[in-house]
Amino acid sequence: MKKIFCVLFSGILILSMFFACGVTSNASFNSLLETEADVVMLVNTDTGDVIFDKNSTKKTAPASLTKIVTCMLVLENCKDLNTPVTVKFECLDGLYAMNAATAGILAGEILTVDELLHCLMIPSAADAANILADFIGGSMDNFVIMMNDFVKKLGCENTNFINPSGLDNGDTNMYTTAEDLYKITSYALKNPQFKELCSILKYEIKPTEKYPQTRYLNNTNKMLNPAYKDYYSPNVFGVKTGTTGLAGHCVITTASKNGYNYMLIVLNAPQYDIDGDGVEENVAFTDSKKIYEWAFKNIVLTKVTSKTDIVKVVNVKYNWKTDHLSLVPEEELSALVPTGTETDSLQIRTVESETPETVNAPIKKGDVLGKAEVLYGDSVVATVNLVASEDVSGSAILKITGFLGTLFRTTVMKILICLVVLLIVIYILLIVRRNRIRAKRRKPKRIK
Repeated sequence: MKKIFCVLFSGILILSMFFACGVTSNASFNSLLETEADVVMLVNTDTGDVIFDKNSTKKTAPASLTKIVTCMLVLENCKDLNTPVTVKFECLDGLYAMNAATAGILAGEILTVDELLHCLMIPSAADAANILADFIGGSMDNFVIMMNDFVKKLGCENTNFINPSGLDNGDTNMYTTAEDLYKITSYALKNPQFKELCSILKYEIKPTEKYPQTRYLNNTNKMLNPAYKDYYSPNVFGVKTGTTGLAGHCVITTASKNGYNYMLIVLNAPQYDIDGDGVEENVAFTDSKKIYEWAFKNIVLTKVTSKTDIVKVVNVKYNWKTDHLSLVPEEELSALVPTGTETDSLQIRTVESETPETVNAPIKKGDVLGKAEVLYGDSVVATVNLVASEDVSGSAILKITGFLGTLFRTTVMKILICLVVLLIVIYILLIVRRNRIRAKRRKPKRIK
């Protein structure tokens, strides 16, 4: 019997651990907005909610968004950014043939790590990426290993780099996803030096012995520049652009307005003459501007649950008076929903796998007994724990009888009962047989 109780207790523990692991769902209002880019992911950075999601798990070429990782590895592995670096010819070899964006850095030129970082992040210079990678990693090949180790530690399972610049030359072995880029960029923006580099619109590098003129660096992110009216947004900050034939036009930005903060990742966008003025527009920028304007105008934080809402009524066992118990939200919860959303437009649905139909007394008011999702249409905008609305005392007698009743209904117990009955029958038969034998022995023999 002790073994049986141990097995039952272990099973209960395993099940309780399983049901304790919840998954938080995010909102995604895809039906409310159209975009031209192949991959789009808009995240509210205050709540972590995904507001818009288009192919966020699709593997795609990262282009110069790769340089976010290159920059972070330099910042985390170089103690003094004023350290001078002598440029090696092999770091520049082949870049011009690939039509890569560069800062015009020359072999033998001496620049500081800080100057190279500005070349890397502002004009997105591939020559600066290679020079920094060789300096920090000892070789570019070793630096690429560092890059892939770095993103794996951040939980990026669908990202692989083959160089520090993002140039792919059609090679599909370098890839990432919007989900992974969100993890990478979120981590990077926690670094003050990285954040400062993202915000610089223009930068000057003084003449060197090899390069006698002042170099003027302009940020490739035209959403930051008021001179580009089609793209400019005063609410946008950073982060990085990228373009290759395989990746299309890409941009990662953040934006803030009226207390709402977002990160937007746009990948594989086309370029064409949108307005018929004879000039081709970068759709990564136009899509981004449109998405931010839509989000700031149409998405608001709204109260979606109250502590008094009865979400589910469950059965109660082991109490003489109470048969049912109401489950209510653990807290008053707010979520991001479209402007003008009425309470009637929101639905609360219990998560069946985490909410039982029957609970056992005793129960204290506020005990977490389940989970629910708040829905706007088909989108999950919030999740909340369900708790007991009142105290329910327990009866020891009912619990014991209930336990015994349950125990006797189990297959194991039924088998044990059958075995016990069988043993009793066998025991009775043995006693009867023994008594008969004894009776025969005591019977007097006749003398003939």
